[in-house]
Amino acid sequence: MIENNLQILGLTKNEISIYLAILKSGKTTATKIRKLTKITNSRVYAAIDILLSKGLIIYEKNQKGKIYSAIDPKILKEIASKKMKKIEETIPILKEIQNTKMEETETGVFEGYQGFKSAMLQVVNECPKGETIQIIGFSNQSYKDLKLASLLRDINKISIQKKHKFKMILDNEENKFYEQRKREKISEIRFMKKGFESPAAIDIYQDKVYILMWGEKPYAFYIKNKSIAKGFKVYFEFLWKMAKIN
Repeated sequence: MIENNLQILGLTKNEISIYLAILKSGKTTATKIRKLTKITNSRVYAAIDILLSKGLIIYEKNQKGKIYSAIDPKILKEIASKKMKKIEETIPILKEIQNTKMEETETGVFEGYQGFKSAMLQVVNECPKGETIQIIGFSNQSYKDLKLASLLRDINKISIQKKHKFKMILDNEENKFYEQRKREKISEIRFMKKGFESPAAIDIYQDKVYILMWGEKPYAFYIKNKSIAKGFKVYFEFLWKMAKIN
C-alpha cells in the first residue's frame, strides 16, 4: 500500500525501494542501499540523484564518502500539493484543447415517403449555391419506381436553380436516371463495372452525408460530421477512379 501511494507522487519502484531503505536505516551509504534493495549499482545512484533533486533525501560527507538520510516525510505533503497545483493550472488549458478539437456529430433519421422527401429537400435547400455534391446513386431497380422518379425530378429543379454540380456514380448506362441527368447537363457521371449494385444512394457535400434507402418504406439517414464526411469523400474518390466514363 505504501509503495502504491508513493507511486502517485511520481516515484518509480526503484526510487521508492531506495527511499524506504534510507528511511528505515536512518543514515546509510550507497553500498548498503544496494545490498538492502538488491538494485544494481548504476540504478541505485540514478535513483539517489532523483530523490536528491526531489528533496526527499540529503547527504553528508565523511572520509568513507557520502552518507544519505531521509528528511521528514511531511515533505511528501508539500510535493503532493505542488503537483495538485500544477494539475489545477493545466486543467483550463486541457479544457480549451478539448473544446477546440472535439467535434460534435449531428444525426437524424427520416422515415416513410414524406420523411424521404423532407431529407431530399433538406439536401438541396441547405447545400450552398454552386456547391458540388458527390453521389453514389441507386441501382437501376430503384429508379423504376415512378414515385421516386417524380420526386427526384422535382428536387433536381431546385438544384438547377441553385446551380449545383454533381459527380455521380451509377451502376450502368441503362440506369433510367442517367438519361434524365444527361439532359440536365449539370452532372459528371461515371459507371461501375457490371455486377455493381448499390442498395442505397449516398449524397456527400461539405460536412454532411445522407444515406438514402428506397423500398416499401423509404429511409434517409443524415450525418453531420466533418471527419465522417471526409471518410465518405475518400471512399467516393476511390470508386470514382475505378468507374468508367461513358
